[in-house]
Amino acid sequence: MKKFLKKIMALGLSALMVLPLFTAFGCGERADLKVYNCYDYIDESVIEDFKAYYKEKTGKTITVQYSCYDTPEALYNMLKMKGSDYDVVCPSDYMIEKMAREGMLQKIDLPEDSVYNTNVSPFIKAKFESVKWGNDNEFDLSQYAVGYMWGTMGLCYNPEKVDAEDMKSWATLWDTEFDAKFSIKDSVRDTYFIGLAKKHQAELQANKANFDTDYDVYYANLKKYFNDVSVATVNDMVGVLTALKDNAYCMEVDEGKDDIVSGKTDVYFAWSGDAVYAMDTADEKGKELAYFVPEEGSNMWFDGWCIPTTAKNPELAVEFIEFLSTSESVIKNMEETGYVSCVGSDEVFDWVKETYGDDEGEYEVDLGYFFKREGTDSEYKVTFSELGRQFSAQYPEYSVIKRCVMMNYFGNEANDRVTKMWLAI
Repeated sequence: MKKFLKKIMALGLSALMVLPLFTAFGCGERADLKVYNCYDYIDESVIEDFKAYYKEKTGKTITVQYSCYDTPEALYNMLKMKGSDYDVVCPSDYMIEKMAREGMLQKIDLPEDSVYNTNVSPFIKAKFESVKWGNDNEFDLSQYAVGYMWGTMGLCYNPEKVDAEDMKSWATLWDTEFDAKFSIKDSVRDTYFIGLAKKHQAELQANKANFDTDYDVYYANLKKYFNDVSVATVNDMVGVLTALKDNAYCMEVDEGKDDIVSGKTDVYFAWSGDAVYAMDTADEKGKELAYFVPEEGSNMWFDGWCIPTTAKNPELAVEFIEFLSTSESVIKNMEETGYVSCVGSDEVFDWVKETYGDDEGEYEVDLGYFFKREGTDSEYKVTFSELGRQFSAQYPEYSVIKRCVMMNYFGNEANDRVTKMWLAI
């Protein structure tokens, strides 16, 4: 996988600035489609493919302004600015809910036979529909977002320097043995999440006993501990996260995947797709890295395409979203970024099996939880040869997924509390 751009933070510019990648626009000029996405999160050729597709379909030549942000909070701030007129944006799950609740997003009503609804993983569709709000739960995430990518958070590490056993707990990052040899996220939600793992370490360890005996209790406890925004907990988090920050080599949003490859760090707190990128890059240099989701539990996150209420061309935005949901676009974007699409078509499964399958391998994983559709008899099993590597990061076995939870939308009062805590450290 190639890396086509460093994040703006690495360039030393403001996190709220945007950088058009494909077309330069002067003051007052308007592109036909304005896209706002996270860095390193698309194969740029797909933008050109879309323009060619639209030209062939309609006979019209369109311009696309593609700009990037570094965190969901930066995206939110940009959309709040007067004059913002992006047609399609790609926030994370909790931010989608926040913006939808605040009236910043249009509903996206795709027909059942749309490309997205035909191709999306039933597992993903159910997850989006499970995030509900309103007096009668009349709203859900699927009404405002079309799934793009999903994954887990975990620890990417150098097995020559780090014992795999140490990666089974988030608390390892507070161990002085790893001082200045790991990186953490300069992202309030993600780093707060692992701070909660440290704060509730004893409770989470005890909760593991419920996994096999009473999974409903187990999962309810995961949600409670990993979304704790009580006043007492947020106050405690100043000390917990200050200690973590002081131990870390750096706080980053992008550079961490290069730092672990170069040997500046031995452990990298990573989103699964970035871990895949780091492992791929390391392989090219003859160095092997691995990835593990700590046993106390972790975050299963989702990003989705949304249409802001200020969009000037929502119809074209829908065309773009549908084009990104084709198997061809999905495979290109997965190959480029290392992340996993929310699309679970048979074509995507065939690509997964061809890319990672090994008939002589000693391991087998059943990906039916992601690909299988109701009423089909197809099997989605892959035989493979390496645990804890790219394939395991991209498509974890279901037992790993079962110990992951989504981040809740905090609400304004709790969000203010967490933000002040973050600023304090």
